[in-house]
Amino acid sequence: MAVPIKMPDLGTTVEEFTLMAWRVSEGDVVSLGDELADIETDKAVTSLESTASGTVLRLCCQDGDMVHTGDVLAFIGQPGEVIPDAQPAAVVAVGEVVAEVGLPGRPAPQQAVAVSPVVRNLAAKLGVDLTTLTGTGHGGVITREDVMRANRGSAPSASTAPHPAATLSRGQAAVARSVTKSWTEIPHFSVTASVEMSAAQRLRAESAARGEKVSYDAIVLKAMARALETMPQLAAKLEGDRVIPAQGIHLALAIDLNQELSLPVLRDVNTKSLAALQAEIQDVVAQATAGALRAERLTGGCMAVSNLGKYPIDAFAPIIFPEHSAILAMAAVQDRPVVVEGRIEVRPMMTVQLAADHRLINGRSAAEFITTVKTLIESGQFE
Repeated sequence: MAVPIKMPDLGTTVEEFTLMAWRVSEGDVVSLGDELADIETDKAVTSLESTASGTVLRLCCQDGDMVHTGDVLAFIGQPGEVIPDAQPAAVVAVGEVVAEVGLPGRPAPQQAVAVSPVVRNLAAKLGVDLTTLTGTGHGGVITREDVMRANRGSAPSASTAPHPAATLSRGQAAVARSVTKSWTEIPHFSVTASVEMSAAQRLRAESAARGEKVSYDAIVLKAMARALETMPQLAAKLEGDRVIPAQGIHLALAIDLNQELSLPVLRDVNTKSLAALQAEIQDVVAQATAGALRAERLTGGCMAVSNLGKYPIDAFAPIIFPEHSAILAMAAVQDRPVVVEGRIEVRPMMTVQLAADHRLINGRSAAEFITTVKTLIESGQFE
């Protein structure tokens, strides 16, 4: 019997995904591990890999369809093998009653459509009658786009239309779940320090003169990586009662795109030069902006950096990302009066705040870490 290819558990905070595009067609011969399709999660694009070798006998969904963890997406086997009568788990069988329509005094005939629970709920929120729609999905399934198209076509005028409550996008909803999980499960505590940024500014000016200006993000990430080399226990993560050591100094950079948060991970930061690290930062920002981050780019981090320095922010308290041990918040670099050898001088200063998981990191360790980061930046020891 043919082997079903199911939507795997990607380990994300959501179970609903978009099948962006098939890379194979029915009749193609594939091997174990071949890439079958591109799958879009809440923040990245990943590949669906084949779990069998043979001929693609059936594709159970189309490009653009919504799929869920555990859904059967395709069947692979030998030509002529029996294919089970299956469809994506989230799509109800054709024949499910969603409305009854009839004439007064006569029994109402049952009109049935195939639609996923997610799309049905969307239609209910928008007031779209599913029985009036013709599904454009695989096998006539009504898709989200069908519902949205019908809603746009029947929308009341702006002067009379009520203002429905806004709903979060998939990306925003994923962020909401992550921060809720973090805030309720991780006991946060914070330590704060002021960092003198003269050496960092000189480095940026020198690198700019060479045509390769280094960002404050790269400088702080490099300082954090060097500090973690001497304090590797701060890079561990907690799984139940077990402390899992980090497999490398992999640091995440918070990127805000259209109110949606992305945390791509930069791997082995301690081994990279500032120039190489800056190039990688620019690359992941470009990928995030284009919506082209691969799923593997979003996993494996131990700490993160969040930078609001482009705003006149003195300091802020960040929230630790689930599975990370800490996050460092960078505020604006501002000229401030400071005492230097008994004299008041104006120096460029930046406030950094480390939020740490108190189950793993105590106050002394957090203070030592942020002090090491501060010392490295102020001394100009960036490489």
